[in-house]
Amino acid sequence: MKARRTYCLLAAALLSGNALAQTADGFGTILRLPLVVNSSTYSSTVFVRNAGTATASVKMTYYGAPGTPFAGERPCTTLSIAPNAVVSGNLADLCAVPVSASSNYGQVVFEEQSAANIPISGYSRVQSFSGAGFSVEAFKAGSFVSGANESVVTGLRRQAAAPGYQSNCFVGAFGEAAQVTWQLRDSSGSQLGNQQIVNLSANETVRVLDVFTAAGAPAGDYSNVQATFRGTTASANPAFAAYCTTQENVGFGGDFRIAKTADPQDDRSKKIGTSSSSALGTLLGLLSGQDRFGLYLQAPDYVSCRIDGTGAPQLEMRLEDPQGNVVAGGNNINSFQKVYLGDRGARNGGVNGLYVLKVESRNLLSLMINYGVTCESGNGSNPPLFVGHAIAEEF
Repeated sequence: MKARRTYCLLAAALLSGNALAQTADGFGTILRLPLVVNSSTYSSTVFVRNAGTATASVKMTYYGAPGTPFAGERPCTTLSIAPNAVVSGNLADLCAVPVSASSNYGQVVFEEQSAANIPISGYSRVQSFSGAGFSVEAFKAGSFVSGANESVVTGLRRQAAAPGYQSNCFVGAFGEAAQVTWQLRDSSGSQLGNQQIVNLSANETVRVLDVFTAAGAPAGDYSNVQATFRGTTASANPAFAAYCTTQENVGFGGDFRIAKTADPQDDRSKKIGTSSSSALGTLLGLLSGQDRFGLYLQAPDYVSCRIDGTGAPQLEMRLEDPQGNVVAGGNNINSFQKVYLGDRGARNGGVNGLYVLKVESRNLLSLMINYGVTCESGNGSNPPLFVGHAIAEEF
């Protein structure tokens, strides 16, 4: 009986949770499903949808975790999906990964192979034979952008008293090897136990059962704990997926939480974006006229901008939405604090678009002034991108 309970705990450690999708923008041509499983307790059913106007040919590949019966790369059935249709199946049928006494678990990659880019989406329903289960979303491969910057899972817990809680984390590499460090922190940010290192081969998944024990945290119960992950691969910045579960040890309920980063390695979504040169590397400088910069902002959001450099007091700036409506700034203003963009429908007909930041001189200049521009936003944006110079000034 004790052995049976231990097996169930391990199964629940692997397979607990309700998936949390990170964005409604979930369609792409390369998707990665970070967790799928087939065991004597749980099995995954995957669903893939074609949002295009032509039939999609989707290559499906399973990457079993080390130590599982079907470890490593395993080609699966190529899916043919009609427009607006959904194809589903389990690992046994699609990838010939059958039920095993030991859990088969790992990642699945979907690649749309048609000549045209046909967008697809996917998710996995993980379910026990009693019907209890949860879902894990398939993510666009390019959306995993933490890399060398820290990503975090919050709310981890350990409790010995009934019903008992245990937290477990997973780290998965993509198409290239990665080294990832992880550690635990309490609610105030103080480290618990010791930092750990995970070395991953391409497409490998490593499972860390009971992260408090694995990190060497002192004995006892914990709540509201953070797990932080950071890529440390030398001279590279490979993407990886990190996620954690917190299981309840009687009914084996739980959750699935993907690690999130506040500062993604993605120049389309920097919370703080700074530019001091053009895209071609020319230093920004103004003698007369107007320099213009493009910013892709996402309403609703807050945004603030400033002109950097010793010459900033001689310059002024103004931010306009895609229709040319003034959002902030103007005559004799070289910085503005958080400005609310409004609800989505208030700007550009509800479509995220290109805002324009304009920089001019306050007075007639005798020498060119070199400067930079910095903008901050909650949703993130590209660093201000120099898009051109106008001879005439406007404000």
